[in-house]
Amino acid sequence: MLEANARFVPLTALPLRIGRAAEMDLRLTERTVSRFHAVLQWRDGFLVLEDVGSRFGTFVNGQRIRERRLQWEDRIRFGEVMLYRLEPDGLHLVEEQVQGLRVRDLEIAAGKRVLVSLAGWEWSVAPGQLVGILGPSGAGKSMLLRTIAGIRPPARGVIAYGDLSDIWEKIELYRRRLAYIPQEDVVYPLLTVEENVYLAAQLRVAPQSPPRDWKELAEKGLEFFGLQEHRAKLARVLSGGQRKRLSVAVEWLRGPQLFLLDEPTSGLDPANEARLMENLRELASRGATVLCTTHLMEHIYLVDEVLVLGLQNRQAVPAYAGDPAELLSTLGCRNFADLYERLERGEFEPVAAPQPISPEAGKSPSDSVGGADSGSAAASGTSTRRSLKQLAIPPAREADPVAIKVVAQRTWLQLWRDPWMRVMLLGQPVILATVLALTQFNPGKILSALFFTTVVACWLGMNNSIRDLVQDRKGYIRDRLVGLPPASYLLAKWIVFGAVGVCQLLVFLVLVRVLVPLVLPETLKEEFFDRSFLAWWGTLWLVYLGGLGLALTVSALVESEQAAVAWLPILILPQILLSAVATGTTPLRHSDARPFRPIMVTLQYPTTEGKPTLPPEEREKLSLTALGVDMLSLVLVCRPAVLILERPPVEGFGQQLWAGDLCHLLLLIFVQFLILWIVFRWRERYWPTLIGY
Repeated sequence: MLEANARFVPLTALPLRIGRAAEMDLRLTERTVSRFHAVLQWRDGFLVLEDVGSRFGTFVNGQRIRERRLQWEDRIRFGEVMLYRLEPDGLHLVEEQVQGLRVRDLEIAAGKRVLVSLAGWEWSVAPGQLVGILGPSGAGKSMLLRTIAGIRPPARGVIAYGDLSDIWEKIELYRRRLAYIPQEDVVYPLLTVEENVYLAAQLRVAPQSPPRDWKELAEKGLEFFGLQEHRAKLARVLSGGQRKRLSVAVEWLRGPQLFLLDEPTSGLDPANEARLMENLRELASRGATVLCTTHLMEHIYLVDEVLVLGLQNRQAVPAYAGDPAELLSTLGCRNFADLYERLERGEFEPVAAPQPISPEAGKSPSDSVGGADSGSAAASGTSTRRSLKQLAIPPAREADPVAIKVVAQRTWLQLWRDPWMRVMLLGQPVILATVLALTQFNPGKILSALFFTTVVACWLGMNNSIRDLVQDRKGYIRDRLVGLPPASYLLAKWIVFGAVGVCQLLVFLVLVRVLVPLVLPETLKEEFFDRSFLAWWGTLWLVYLGGLGLALTVSALVESEQAAVAWLPILILPQILLSAVATGTTPLRHSDARPFRPIMVTLQYPTTEGKPTLPPEEREKLSLTALGVDMLSLVLVCRPAVLILERPPVEGFGQQLWAGDLCHLLLLIFVQFLILWIVFRWRERYWPTLIGY
């Protein structure tokens, strides 16, 4: 049996199962190695390496592979870190000298205007360093941090990290190695501290890992960031410092080598500030590179090195870089207030280049491999924000059972722990069933009772979900950036709200079947019960799904919960106003339910205007307005639903006509969720700015 992370693996040990699990032949404990990662074996006289569906991939000479015949001197990487070189006697672990962050000749621009200029200068940060980027407000600290994070390309210059001579050459690999923590904390307020960390761990560890791995990682995160005593508290009751530590802990779960924090101590009291800085120091002591921005000068003694930016000619330029203890004396300032004024007024000498710039230093991202998207911006002197697709780590697969389970659990907990939402979920079916029963004391026909049950079902689907995607947007972006599949996310939402609808409609329909007959005239009771409970329940659930699709689409479109709620009457009223309750008066048996006629009937009869195509006694007399209402109602889920329930006889059509209405309803639901998918993927491109990207 080979030791964990073996430095040498003889070829006599083949076949070799490689992974993080204890039962693997070659056990690699690095976090980005999956439990069962790859297989190395002889096949037909060739040495063959096969990836078995690992999350972070298997690479040969820098290229991700599924299966590859190997040659001597090939360099094989498992996950993001573990690198071996193949030689005739076996695999040799490659121990490369770790390099930190290097920034050369950097300029950040908006349009043709340069906002931050580090031109003619090279700045290096070694691993294990805690570095502060300081300066007055408006000095470009956050912009510089986002550029280092690969969120926006520079107008010129090179950013290198570790073995990447230019991050834009392998930007996806670079983003896997870093954690960017924006100023605003992104946590789920109605989840406990432990739930926030544990559920996030499941999305950030290989999906085939057993629950004990997720639990162990979550426990380490709680312990490291001093959150164990707060594990049972809801995140919304935490102090600012505790929320910040929780936000950092969630990103720590991935094991990034580079931490970039934007104003992490903003708004914290001295005690919480000190505790957070201790955590960041500990991260650095374990080999990570940690950069954080701030505009408060009293923080500088808490870091190992500082980069101070000041303003000159409306540009942010470096005023000092080095030991924080020598900052004031180097710039000739008496105190930090004096320093602050000088930085704002530009009364300082910019830092000179400590060494000559290499010939490639002026290279822009457009010159690098894979930098085509940013190249056009850089070539024109602009620096644009990246879209979500460009920023996010591509998911291993769209249908991820672990992701579906995590999102579903979070969604349900957020719903149930909101006291008012819980009252709404439980109380609405009871209240609406009671009100519906009270209105049926003399309806004249059973159609109105059937119709209003479909309206209630549609309303429940809309009202339950219309705020959800707006509320969850920041958390979604945080997880999407580290590989959450959008399809799994939406499917989880559909499962949770669909299950809620099943329960609500069961309560509603049971009460309707009990209460309505108490007030219904005797002549209609037999007709009221002339349909099966299951068919009625199933039809209402399909209508509920239609309302759910519409509401989620609006929730993906709008910018706030208030705007989402304002859309509710616009979504539900057409279901009523284009119905038999509000329109249609003719003597024909089924035409009084104006929108609720089979599609074939609507399309069969012409209008009264123009030359008739059928004799008067054989055609229904529709005005253009009536026909227009009929056609509009075709896109409303209540139209086919009430026809499925009523199943009216229509001359010239068989008794199974309701099957056509069922197909109509299913088609509407499919189209609505297709539109939701298109709108969701379109709108998510603009959401990263909501959390500081």
